[in-house]
Amino acid sequence: RPEYHLFLFHPKQRPFLAPKIIAITLILIAELRYFVTETLGHMGNPGQSNRARDSLKSQATDISDYLRSLEMRLLWRPFDRLGLPRIVQLINKTNQFNLTTRRYVEDDVLAIMDHPESFGLQLRLIDRFGDNGIIAIVIGKKEASDLWIDTWLMSCRVLGRQVEQATLYLIIDQARRLGAKTLIGEYLPTPKNGMVKTHYVQLGFTTKTEADDGASIAVLDLDIAQPGETFIDIQEG
Repeated sequence: RPEYHLFLFHPKQRPFLAPKIIAITLILIAELRYFVTETLGHMGNPGQSNRARDSLKSQATDISDYLRSLEMRLLWRPFDRLGLPRIVQLINKTNQFNLTTRRYVEDDVLAIMDHPESFGLQLRLIDRFGDNGIIAIVIGKKEASDLWIDTWLMSCRVLGRQVEQATLYLIIDQARRLGAKTLIGEYLPTPKNGMVKTHYVQLGFTTKTEADDGASIAVLDLDIAQPGETFIDIQEG
């Protein structure tokens, strides 16, 4: 008699029983799709998708109408070995939307994954026109009652779609889970990341210190933090 396992293919679908060999096959297919999407390029035609988004934006009555009609989903998952190569790649090549530009190798990321008072998030954005792939990486580290945002980087191709606010919602949730009371964001300037100099202030943080070179530290009280509402459906997956 074959061995059956309860299998959940997607969070919004009902779980079902499947023979062990079929369950393993479905998992391998899902992991292969992830590899192809992230390593060999996104599914579909990115240029065509972007043109469709631009067309939709030109037809919208206002920005809220446009964002709502995109039907965006932000899928987040903790760092894992499956996504490790892509995570390390993004950490080491993203320059513009990168608050600290800290560079890490695989061993560093594995250490973050294993540390009980740290977290790593990989985020992908999907909308009605396609899958944008992994578009953001966040690393948080707890020190005493503070949660330091060690790394926050994002793809510039999704700017203006409220991803920053949705990501902050996830960071706050993780910080509270670890028992932190204050969220601390650093900005370390480089010749290429000036676009994010006021990033934390725009999200409601208060600047605590600012150095002569432009480096700054901003804080957010987690007892009263309220991320702004977005038109993005946030899901784990």
